[in-house]
Amino acid sequence: MRFKISTQNRNGHKSLVTCVSWSSAEEIYSCGEDHLLISWHLEGGTAHSSIVTEFPDDFYPTDMQWHPRPNYAVLITKKQSLDVLLITTADGKYHLVNKNGRIEKSIDAHKGATTVGRWSNDGSALLTAGEDGLIKIWSRSGMLRSIIVKGVFSILSAVWSPDCTTVLYSQGAHLTFQSLNSNSKPRKLLAHDGLILVLSWCHTHGLIISGGEDCKYKVWDPNGTQLFSSSVGDHPITAVSWSYSGDYFAVGSFNTIKLCDKTGWSHSLEKINTGSIYSIAWSSDSTQVSMACSNGTVLTGHIIDRRLEWNNYEAILVTRKVIEVRDVGNEIRETLEISDRVVQLEFGFDHLVVITPAQCHIYSVTNWNTPAIFDLKNTSVSAVLLAEKHFLLVEWNSVSLYSYQGRLLGTPKWKGMIQERLYPPCISLCSDTLVIRSQSNEKLLYVLEVAYNKPITESQAYTHLQNISRVALNYIGGVNDRQVALIDINKDLFLVSIRTTGFGRVCKIAAMAQDIAWATDANVLAAMLDATLSVWLCPNCVHYSDRKIIRKTRIDKESSEFGKQPSIANVYNGMVMIRRGDGALVASSFYTFFISLHQHILNKRWKEAVSLCRIAQNEILWTCMAVMATDNKELNAAEEAYAAISRYDKVDYIQYIKSLPNRTERLAEMALLSGDLLTAEGILLQNGLIEEAIRINIEIYNWNRALELAIRHKKQLDEVLNARKKYLHVINKKETNQSFLAYITNVAKNQEADEKISSKQNEVELSETERQMNETLEQEMHI
Repeated sequence: MRFKISTQNRNGHKSLVTCVSWSSAEEIYSCGEDHLLISWHLEGGTAHSSIVTEFPDDFYPTDMQWHPRPNYAVLITKKQSLDVLLITTADGKYHLVNKNGRIEKSIDAHKGATTVGRWSNDGSALLTAGEDGLIKIWSRSGMLRSIIVKGVFSILSAVWSPDCTTVLYSQGAHLTFQSLNSNSKPRKLLAHDGLILVLSWCHTHGLIISGGEDCKYKVWDPNGTQLFSSSVGDHPITAVSWSYSGDYFAVGSFNTIKLCDKTGWSHSLEKINTGSIYSIAWSSDSTQVSMACSNGTVLTGHIIDRRLEWNNYEAILVTRKVIEVRDVGNEIRETLEISDRVVQLEFGFDHLVVITPAQCHIYSVTNWNTPAIFDLKNTSVSAVLLAEKHFLLVEWNSVSLYSYQGRLLGTPKWKGMIQERLYPPCISLCSDTLVIRSQSNEKLLYVLEVAYNKPITESQAYTHLQNISRVALNYIGGVNDRQVALIDINKDLFLVSIRTTGFGRVCKIAAMAQDIAWATDANVLAAMLDATLSVWLCPNCVHYSDRKIIRKTRIDKESSEFGKQPSIANVYNGMVMIRRGDGALVASSFYTFFISLHQHILNKRWKEAVSLCRIAQNEILWTCMAVMATDNKELNAAEEAYAAISRYDKVDYIQYIKSLPNRTERLAEMALLSGDLLTAEGILLQNGLIEEAIRINIEIYNWNRALELAIRHKKQLDEVLNARKKYLHVINKKETNQSFLAYITNVAKNQEADEKISSKQNEVELSETERQMNETLEQEMHI
């Protein structure tokens, strides 16, 4: 991936250009020390300039930004530009300028130069910073709201946080996080060895870039932890800017422009003869960039050489409108010419999906000549997610589901849907399910059923304990096998069975997770942890109560060969492709026999699966066989697999299950073999086998539940109490369980009450007997 740079200087600026900004996907505005505001309209990569206005001679701009629209989709339309242009100048003012170049309002903001002017994300406020060490917050109409920073030194750069509750600014070599909440203290850190000249805060994932006079650029997380530091360059860093997608950023220096990945490593370095680059701005579709240079030129760049791989195919974006597809196996090449420039492209599941500003082109690997083409309803496509039967277009605040024939299958909606931007890493799609993190509550996952040729319906949502930062759905299996792996803000990795409830629905399987990915051809989960690359060959077994089984189905590989901050590119055909911290791809294979085993079991070929395990004689393979046979209730295969890994307790238990005459009891015991007590108990209770349900709770020492069932159904109370008494006698302990103590106390009270009632009845009977005897005596005496 690299920039294709074009120089735009015909009828342009005559001296240093200080700032540039995009008003739409095809129009750039630039301003410089020649006091000119120039509009550049792009057509096919060539910009046509027109002078909008000429400002007064004392008008020396320092920063510029168009007012953001609340609806991000409007930002990308070709013919609409934004209304209000914010320009700060060296005389301490900031100006609000309309589209025609007329200054609507000029406000004295600072003593000395106003160095920074930035709109908030929703456009309701703006901040200015100046050489007087002040940062001020203003309303959209230009009314001063507050002064949040009163410093001594000049502030050279300042940016809003993604949620606009914090301002990050630089003074000297320090970075300071200043919350707009007056009660919170600022957080200050020493970030560079020299003056910090430029900052950029990504609104997608929250990462920060800083660049300074020490000739380095650094990447930070939102808490101020350094994630990446570049090597020392030849010249100070004078401009940095995140793309809107957050996947990469641009770094400008003297005669140099770099395109970098979000983790910091450089995709490409271009040498240009333009002097220092003072400002970099990205188009809203994250494919084009404009740069303001010290020799008076305005540069535009387009990202080309984007490379995607699927199976034996490789797709390369050669130019703005040309994609070359190569079949590595037989060296067949196809050249795809697109009618408009390419904004997004994704390759997977035997289809290449290409997004242009107005259309979507869908190519199949079996037919590159006639793609399915349809017009986009919303041109702000921020991500494309592919699945086996369909794909999803993620727009600003909505999603659309399409078939690979170009037919709209639906626009999923969910409760709590708001007009806020969706976060693509927290959206995942498979053949029958879609999960989306809530826009307002980062702990909430919405689950939607998107089965083919059926209406899209919302299932039970899942609420996590912490904020969720990444989600991934498995691709293989049926609806009941659907699991989502998620990483929360604490870097803990959880596995959630989203179509089931109760036991084993949620399980924490690892800590310090950096990245996750499911294999597209098997139920295999790969995760890049802090010190290892871990692969779970049977992720469904993590819900088992038998921890030994879980450990034997996990393969760990030290991450030392992957460097710092590696990420998982894809998992396919027994291989995990790792993108190292320096951009290199490293292939790491896990146990390849497992893919064949999984295919056999998926197609219900149990004899072939067992034969494969016998030939390989590998403990990991036998363990996976045991887990999958247990899940599919194949007792013969499970018995042989458990015997092969020396789990004779399981073998005895399976033989006991086989000996049971009642099919319902066998099903319950097989559920118990997996450790799922709730399912086993539910099977027995639904079929009226109360005594058996109480028995299995006693056998696994689930005393409270056994007592609860015995009391509710008034059965086997004596058996439960006797079993508990024997258990305490064996372990030589006294009764401490509150449920049993309460029950015994109640029984004692009831017995005491019964004794009192019986004694009263006896007294009444005695007194009645005495009365009758007395009456008899009196009668006899009378006679």
